[in-house]
Amino acid sequence: MPKVLVLPDHIASQIAAGEVVERPASVVKELVENSVDAGATEIEIAISHDCRDIRIADNGFGMEPEDAILAFQRHATSKLRTAEDLWSLNTLGFRGEAIPSIASISKFVCYTRTHDAAVGTRVETADGQLKAVEVGCAPGTVMEIHELFYNTPARLKFMKKAATEFGHIEEAVQSLAISYPQVAFTLLNNGDVVLRTSGQNDLARTIVEAKFFTGKERLVEVIHGAISSTEGGAEKILQIKGYLAKPTHFRGDRKGILTIVNGRAVRCPLTLKALDYAFSDLIPRGRYPLAVVVLQMDPGQVDVNIHPTKKELKYSHGNEIYLTIQRALGRALREESIAAAEAARAEHVRQVAQEPYVSPDAYNKMAFESVAFVHETPSHQHAEQISFRDSLSYQTSAREAVPQAYSGYSDSGFNEAAFNSGSSGTARESSYATPMHAPAYERELVDHSAQAKVLPEAGHTFLQVRESGSNSDYYSLPADWKIVGYLHNTYIFVETANGLEIIEQHIAHERTLYERLLAKQTTAGRLSENSQKLIISAPLALSPEQIETLRLSQNALNALGFAFEFENDGSASVSEIPLELASVNYVPAIQKLIDDLATVDATNMELEATKSIACQSAIKNGMPLSQRDILKLLSDWLKTERNDTCPHGRPVRLKFSIDDLFQMFHPA
Repeated sequence: MPKVLVLPDHIASQIAAGEVVERPASVVKELVENSVDAGATEIEIAISHDCRDIRIADNGFGMEPEDAILAFQRHATSKLRTAEDLWSLNTLGFRGEAIPSIASISKFVCYTRTHDAAVGTRVETADGQLKAVEVGCAPGTVMEIHELFYNTPARLKFMKKAATEFGHIEEAVQSLAISYPQVAFTLLNNGDVVLRTSGQNDLARTIVEAKFFTGKERLVEVIHGAISSTEGGAEKILQIKGYLAKPTHFRGDRKGILTIVNGRAVRCPLTLKALDYAFSDLIPRGRYPLAVVVLQMDPGQVDVNIHPTKKELKYSHGNEIYLTIQRALGRALREESIAAAEAARAEHVRQVAQEPYVSPDAYNKMAFESVAFVHETPSHQHAEQISFRDSLSYQTSAREAVPQAYSGYSDSGFNEAAFNSGSSGTARESSYATPMHAPAYERELVDHSAQAKVLPEAGHTFLQVRESGSNSDYYSLPADWKIVGYLHNTYIFVETANGLEIIEQHIAHERTLYERLLAKQTTAGRLSENSQKLIISAPLALSPEQIETLRLSQNALNALGFAFEFENDGSASVSEIPLELASVNYVPAIQKLIDDLATVDATNMELEATKSIACQSAIKNGMPLSQRDILKLLSDWLKTERNDTCPHGRPVRLKFSIDDLFQMFHPA
């Protein structure tokens, strides 16, 4: 008796079903994809009987009687004719395995009718037997699956709870609805509508209707089209569109990321990597953005025939596609920040144009006569008031301060020329560094005067801050901003047209320094030219693990302006540092930097090191700032393109609208 036997068709189909039909959600995905390929504009999915009964109805083209019967045969498909067609696919299905595989493990009934036919066809199959009869039905196709896995008890045993299985079904329908916003989807569970999209071909609206986003997120639109030449001079087109939630919205897993390639929702490592890069200095480490990224490209540049469920694919030019996606996402985030700022300015211009004209002299006079700065003594026994301008009111406390320079602050203001001309071996005055002999808390506020100047920048009020014996500096804030408080030398309270904003000084300065560091780095590798050689190398007290981390990250740190020396006994010392660290206690800062790099991938070391330098160099919470320092901090921070979060993803400011504040005091 021969040992090799040809399996009966029904057994072979059940084996194939094990690859195609993992769970009820697989059935829904495969059949809904067939409905989309059939040109349906309305699709209804009804689930019942603990996800073992599934009904999918569409208004697509329908099938002729002979096609309806052939659809239940293995490897029968209307979507391929030759092997070359695999490289020009414009349909979701093509294997011809889904319907026969599903029919082999369920009781399957199909009703179908073309739009120009008088009657339709009913095809029923169970236990390998197929029956087809004429029947009256609506144009389109209805697929009914009953008692899924009834003849495969092992598969039935491994089904999860009904709620879990339905969750997977909802996720599959979500992806398909977002992939095809021009199609109206309805999902029902035991007769209750769970999800419904309008089919208006509006991607942003569909994302919310499909419940992928809540609708409360502030979104950034991505639009990009690139054409490049490939081998042989052929044109290759890659179009990218979609929506990213602003960095203030993120989650602890990647379930908020959806990638769609040529209408197919897939697992795309290139998109995930590009999103990680684009948001690496906008959200906390270990958190992931919310994003829907839609790629449209030549089908010949992508292979979808590598997995039975078609959830994975391969690209013929992966590196080029990755760089294009990364740049498109980064550009969208930057341009949105700029556009939002310009829109706010335009709105301020419109409001100002409707107000009566006030001459600069009259405006200055009103500014000086309105609001006072309060300077408290350590004993809080008296308060001295001086006038500043009608949109400013602070309270600063004279407390004991840490006896060291405050990184980034100076009495004479930001020395832009010194910063720009910094080079190896040349010290630079930090942008806010308070000299040791004149800490900020000792300066009398009466030594500063300020005038509001009407200058030609739309939507901003310019403040001219004049210090005795020095030149005047100009700082700009939005015209509707009114600084109303300074709490615990940490939090700056700003009244805006919409409500209240609270800004933390350390995080705001960290974002400012970080953006400045990136701007000063002269190559794509983030190379910094600003460094300070030390007269005497400073020894570092590092553990063996930290020494090893330092050796592994040495090239990245050298590119940022560091230089280290390693001794024979295994110790290390630093001989050169970036200028940003020159005004702080750099030895513990370097030790903290090395700790930060211990768990970082080698490709991200320069970026993570830049974050750490900015964090270590920024002013600390609790360090008192003068009125002038606060103005400069806010002015510099607002000029950064991405100012909602710090490089580590923490929010720089909290916003409370008037309605939010009202609800806090008057809860419903």
